[in-house]
Amino acid sequence: MGKDQHLLEASRAGDIKTVDKLLEHSSKRHGPLSSFRRSPSINCQDMNGYTSLHHACLNGHSNIVRLLLSHNALLDVPDIRGSTPLFLAAWAGHQDIVKMLLMHSPTGANPNAQTIENETPLHSGAQHGHNAVVAILLSYGADPAIRNNSFQTALDLAAQFGRLQVVQTLLRVYPDLILPYKRLEDDNEELLGCMPIKHIFTHTCLHLASRNGHKKVVETLLAAGVDVNILTNAGSALHEAALCGKKSVVVTLLKAGIYVHATDGNGRTALDILSDYPPHVTYDIVGAINEFTQAAREHQKPLVVENGTQSLPKRLYEKNSQRQKVPPRQRK
Repeated sequence: MGKDQHLLEASRAGDIKTVDKLLEHSSKRHGPLSSFRRSPSINCQDMNGYTSLHHACLNGHSNIVRLLLSHNALLDVPDIRGSTPLFLAAWAGHQDIVKMLLMHSPTGANPNAQTIENETPLHSGAQHGHNAVVAILLSYGADPAIRNNSFQTALDLAAQFGRLQVVQTLLRVYPDLILPYKRLEDDNEELLGCMPIKHIFTHTCLHLASRNGHKKVVETLLAAGVDVNILTNAGSALHEAALCGKKSVVVTLLKAGIYVHATDGNGRTALDILSDYPPHVTYDIVGAINEFTQAAREHQKPLVVENGTQSLPKRLYEKNSQRQKVPPRQRK
């Protein structure tokens, strides 16, 4: 095993004695024959593009990270997928290492370095629910508006994977992240009835959370001001939750006054799409939507329930009924 490979393996395994010995040997080279002595390169890379710093960061060996940095290991070397050591530390949730890399003088690791998929360390930490890592990255200048190749932000990934604390942190530190999705003020909202806003998004954090059944995330987004009626080509969040069988989210959206007659890019409502499936598969969700629609139409206290006993708030349905009476000419 060559000395480069020896250093890489020792860094991966957490063998600080060997790492220290190899680095000391490298730093003490002197004399007339020093140029012929093979010493390990601290920034050498393996077949995956990992340096010793990558290995130490990924595996949580903070003492080796500190040692490598003291010997001037490069901070932002990308592996074959474009991942820097900071990206791997964020992925693994090693908050102490993340902070160490960002604080290292003179400039610290780049918090916005992107992989070949245009993902940043913030994407990585958010997707895997490492809230402390996300908070640290934000405090050191990570940009939450950066989108990956799937056009997703860190908030989108946190919503998609149900990382509630991360969603809350992102919304608290950067409330403007949801500005494009904000509902209209009540005065203007009445002019539109309960029709969804016209702009069609590629996807939204609300749709991603609804599709995957993350009720608490959906509630958090709605409470922060996300318009329940925002649309993508797939329709409203109700389309997503209903099609994926997420009844608790369907009920949450109904409580929030979602427009049940919204259509997707093919002109189909959520009920239209559900009709393609066997009734025994869609019975609960179809029943919930129909119950809501009937209650809103008749001004009656709805019988739709989430837990079998508790009725939905009547005032929500009264408000929805009043919205449905707005003349069509005002629904623009």
